[in-house]
Amino acid sequence: MEINNNLNAMLSSQMQIADNASKIANVANVVGDPALQEVSQDLIDAITGQIPEVIAYQANAQGIQTQDAVSDILLNIKA
Repeated sequence: MEINNNLNAMLSSQMQIADNASKIANVANVVGDPALQEVSQDLIDAITGQIPEVIAYQANAQGIQTQDAVSDILLNIKA
């Protein structure tokens, strides 16, 4: 796996999170009073949809850190 693959996946996750955040913010903009806001399936999907995206983002970041550590070890062995 290459770092570019991880970065592309992170960008994809970031765009999905931004889209979900926009949907959540749209509900707040439509009705200013939180007590009057209805919980719709779209809102629930937007909130719960962020969970796997955050996990995927963290996993890809960990993949980049692991690749960096492996590269450091290989450079130390070669030196």
